[in-house]
Amino acid sequence: PESLRGIMELMRKNIDEPLTLVELAELSGVSRRQMERLFHSHLDSSPSRYYLELRLTHARRLLTQTNESITNVALASGFVSTSHFSNCYKDSFGISPSATRAKVASKKAVGA
Repeated sequence: PESLRGIMELMRKNIDEPLTLVELAELSGVSRRQMERLFHSHLDSSPSRYYLELRLTHARRLLTQTNESITNVALASGFVSTSHFSNCYKDSFGISPSATRAKVASKKAVGA
């Protein structure tokens, strides 16, 4: 649905400073409950879970493709604390941000 696409686009455009679910609903012109139903029925996820996964995927891309510090990656992905970012990242990917960075560095060294 168009309203779901609009919400997802708002999320993508606001990764570094995430909007609240209330703000997302207001900006997209749907109720918070309707937004939750849209996410559950079409994506089998909650809006907050989807948003978190979007931000973590963005963070992983930054970790593997840039030399930004882990703190800057956390901030650019909408996390206010590096420790919270690290915990969420490890819960999601099974590896810490620093281990991801080290893994990428070792692959580059082998390929060089």
